[in-house]
Amino acid sequence: MKKVLTIIGGIVVGLIVIGIAIYFFVSLTSNKLVCKSSLGKITIMYNDKELTGYKTSGMSYQFDNQKEYAKKIGVDNYIEEFKEWFIKNTEGTCEKK
Repeated sequence: MKKVLTIIGGIVVGLIVIGIAIYFFVSLTSNKLVCKSSLGKITIMYNDKELTGYKTSGMSYQFDNQKEYAKKIGVDNYIEEFKEWFIKNTEGTCEKK
């Protein structure tokens, strides 16, 4: 029984390490739009074709819906539209990195 628990624990740790590696790969290879305000902060990661991820604090973001919308209007158009919306509605700032 102890061997089984050790194997399961190893698999869980391995999956966590793989997940962290994928997150860092996406983070390092994507363009980013970083927006900050007194209401919270959001970083949207993207490439030429699609939104690839996000991280947020203090606010919500419906990634799947926004990803589909970005596909419809184009990623560059989406990023500019989101930037304008964020600045107007939160009185915050956005910066492309």
